[in-house]
Amino acid sequence: MLTVKKAILIVNEKLIEKLKLQRVVKMMKKPLQNLFLWASVCGGISHTHSVIAEAYTPTDPQQIVAQWTIATPTSLNALQIQQRLQPQDPASVVQLANQYLAQAAQPGQSRWYGVVEALLKPLIENNTQDFSVLLAWAQVQQHQHRFGVAQDVLQKILAQQPDNLTANLLAARLQLIQGDAIAAQAICLRSLGHTDLLTLSACTLEARSTLGAKELNESYAQLQQIVTSQGLPEDERQVWIMQILADMALREGQPQTAINYLNTVKSRNSLSVWVQWADAQLALKNYQRVTDELTPLIDSNTQADDALLVRLAIAEKNLASAKKWQAQVRERMVLRELRDDQAHAADLAIYYLDVAPDTHKALHWAERNWQQAREASDKQLLLRAQQAAGVATASEQAGV
Repeated sequence: MLTVKKAILIVNEKLIEKLKLQRVVKMMKKPLQNLFLWASVCGGISHTHSVIAEAYTPTDPQQIVAQWTIATPTSLNALQIQQRLQPQDPASVVQLANQYLAQAAQPGQSRWYGVVEALLKPLIENNTQDFSVLLAWAQVQQHQHRFGVAQDVLQKILAQQPDNLTANLLAARLQLIQGDAIAAQAICLRSLGHTDLLTLSACTLEARSTLGAKELNESYAQLQQIVTSQGLPEDERQVWIMQILADMALREGQPQTAINYLNTVKSRNSLSVWVQWADAQLALKNYQRVTDELTPLIDSNTQADDALLVRLAIAEKNLASAKKWQAQVRERMVLRELRDDQAHAADLAIYYLDVAPDTHKALHWAERNWQQAREASDKQLLLRAQQAAGVATASEQAGV
């Protein structure tokens, strides 16, 4: 039976470590256990990056900045109690952290990355050598765009376990996020002989597809063939592979095919899946569909994700029926700008391209985003902003 508890979030670095972890939204139907990595791997595919901006620190340490009512499953209560009884036991801490990470990947739940960080921090500060703890820590650092920290942690693991599949996949994703497809491919190939053909192919072909139009076309066709011959796995890799195919389809100008891939995902409870789906629907000008699907999703959460708000505002603007979401996202973007929030640079660039056109600001934020994230979608966003601002692209400057 679910018990209802009132959770109070106090955003203060010293106090958050003492905060009793007494809140969590309903768990995913299938526990991720060590496969929490897939949420991180999939999260980088979308046209946004699931990160957390720097926290606002109240002047009064007792100031309450947010509160909500949350239903906590009895099974998770047991994990929380176990962790409190054994705060230095890596097994109990990681088990709870993985459940929170599964929750954090869902729409409106990014605050849980901060909770996981606070949960893991004592073990990290005590120089833990537990690889499960280090993998969870690396995932949190990735989502907060601390790529250097995440890479250092993964190197620590791989120095002792060079064939660790989860560490290699996450290391490859970090290289891809930073625009180094060759390095990402090399890391993927380390798993040769240690994983199945489909996993190895998805990793390497995703990286290769970012090298150019020819490579994209070939990688897309090859991955389709392998999926057809091998079939889809029944675990969390299914979402990961479908998102890779959907991303390739979008880049090939096939938004309906991308939607078809995403529709095979059994449970669309990932923020990155929703963002991909919305981008494909917007490409097809299915504005009403976007409004109908995203409105209840945002309304059902206490925290709205910038990426979904921006896309909902784009749909609303094109329907020309109301300005509810445009007003709400404008307030959010003003706040992001005041905070010089680079973590949401991509959302700001999209906002100033498609919701409240301002070519100067769009270019500024697209360039800021490119400084930290260099995937194919980030490159396309930068090109759009450059073209809107009348700025010559790198290829144009080179006479290509």
